[in-house]
Amino acid sequence: MANGTPDQKTKKEKIYDLISVAQAMNKDFAKKTKELFDPEVEAVKEAISNGIYVSFRPVGTQFDQQDCLRVNSSGRCFCSHALKEHNQFTAASRNTACKFPECPCKRFLYAPSRPEDFGEFWLPKRRDFNREAYRMKCKCKHTHEEHTSYPSPFRCKAKKCNCLAFTSASLCAACDQHWEQHDTVFETEEERKKAGRQISMLPSPTAIKPSREEWYPFSELPAMRDIALTGEQLADAIPSPPPPLPSNAPADNNTPFHPGR
Repeated sequence: MANGTPDQKTKKEKIYDLISVAQAMNKDFAKKTKELFDPEVEAVKEAISNGIYVSFRPVGTQFDQQDCLRVNSSGRCFCSHALKEHNQFTAASRNTACKFPECPCKRFLYAPSRPEDFGEFWLPKRRDFNREAYRMKCKCKHTHEEHTSYPSPFRCKAKKCNCLAFTSASLCAACDQHWEQHDTVFETEEERKKAGRQISMLPSPTAIKPSREEWYPFSELPAMRDIALTGEQLADAIPSPPPPLPSNAPADNNTPFHPGR
């Protein structure tokens, strides 16, 4: 139907309410959303260019069909070196060991480099917060750089610390699981297709926006996706608020409540 089913209407109203609340709480909502997802958008662009998808994903859980974070070439490894400082993954050679001779890292394992990625949204509000110095911490209170990068489970190297395994002190913002409950997965486009996962592609000449199937942040929520991509609150990106109901219209459980009407 042209106007959508009742369930679709209800979902649209909920999305509108969610974005409206976020906008009301932060006048720079669109700009900050784009800044937050710029690294992931860059990862999408790299995947389009080289056909290699790098994602931070939960393992052995109900969430293992999702990618919590898309990782670009500047993403930091548990060993502290960037992805581009590791061997390049290819379908023929899946070796992603660190290139630095003195580094024992045998495989790139993404370590979130921003507090927002691991549920610590409050940290940047501190006056003395240094974004460049931020490192993910273990429950032993030492950072991932103070733990061995090989072998797993990454014991702590700090003096007088008896920590034998890295256990993240914070939880993933996407799935509420610890860092060690994730894996960094490298896949070719063909492998993702076979697994039924989202892929990215260059838009066709007639395409104005990405399709919902593409590997962009918020691909399932076009309104949020467009804000993350552009940093602008496009008129057609935000669902229109539902029209007011006539005073004599029948109400049911799906009828939105409008105070003061």
